[in-house]
Amino acid sequence: MIKRGKDKRALPVIHMIREYLFKHRRLNNLSMNAFADQLGISRNYYEALEKGKKGDKLTLETAYKISKALSITIDDVLTFEINYKRMMNK
Repeated sequence: MIKRGKDKRALPVIHMIREYLFKHRRLNNLSMNAFADQLGISRNYYEALEKGKKGDKLTLETAYKISKALSITIDDVLTFEINYKRMMNK
């Protein structure tokens, strides 16, 4: 299980995409660098996504790349994003 960050408000929504990212990376024996390269994003940005710190900064292009890499729909990724933004605005 992924360690929880200090901002517990983000956990219910972003936790799902974090789990997808983490499990995919581990199942495929990928380092953060390798998976970030596969997605075409920086390692620092990927690490922030996996830790749930950058869900509110997810671009459509990155959401698409994540959906393809994880074999989920882009709707799933965008729903996580929308719900995260709503939760953060409360």
